[in-house]
Amino acid sequence: MEAWFDTRGVEWCAAVAVCCADMWDAYHEAAQAKLPNARLTVDRFHLMKNLNDAVTKARRVIQKQADEATQAWLKGCRWLLVKNPENLTAEEQVKLQTRLVASPELKRCYDLKEDFRRWFNETRDRPTAERGRQDWIARVEASGLQALTAFVKTLTNWKERILNYFDGRHSNGFAEGVNLKIKWLNRRGFGYRNFDHFRLLVLTAFGP
Repeated sequence: MEAWFDTRGVEWCAAVAVCCADMWDAYHEAAQAKLPNARLTVDRFHLMKNLNDAVTKARRVIQKQADEATQAWLKGCRWLLVKNPENLTAEEQVKLQTRLVASPELKRCYDLKEDFRRWFNETRDRPTAERGRQDWIARVEASGLQALTAFVKTLTNWKERILNYFDGRHSNGFAEGVNLKIKWLNRRGFGYRNFDHFRLLVLTAFGP
C-alpha cells in the first residue's frame, strides 16, 4: 500500500484530508507514513460489524448456559439480532421479541447494541460523541456482559480515530459498495481467466 501511495506522488498524498479504513494496524500505519495531512478515521461499518460479532458471541454463550427450552428458542436467531430492526419484516419482529423475552440477558445485550447504533446514526459532533461513548462503555461494564468486553477495549484503543468520524462523518460506504458489485460480477460469470475482459466488464457495469 505504501508503494501505491508512492506512485501517486508526494503532492497528491499531501492533499489527502481524510483517510478512512477498518481497524487493521497496517492500513493506518501506511496512511500515517505517507499521508501527512490526513485525518485517520475508523470506518463506521467495520466498527458495527465488530460489535455485531461480539453480540453473536454473547448469544452463543447465553444459549450454551441456558436451560433446554431457552436453548431451543435461541437457536438460529443470529440474523434477527444483528439486522437493523427497521429492516425486519413484521414476522421477524415478532420472532425477535419472543427470543428477547425468553432471555433477559440477551435482551440487555441487544438493547446495548441498538443504543450504540443510534449513537452512531444520531450524533453530529465530536464532544457529544465522546460523552455518548463514555456513557455506553459505563453501561456495558455495569451490565457484566463479558462478551462485550473486547469491544469496549476496541473503543478505548481506537478512541481518537473513532471520534474522528464525527468531525465529518466520512465512511467507506461507497468503496465497499463498489467492491461488493465487482464480487457479484465475478460470481455471475463464475470467474474470469482473462483479466482484461473482466476489467472491461467492470467498466461497462459502472457506466461511462
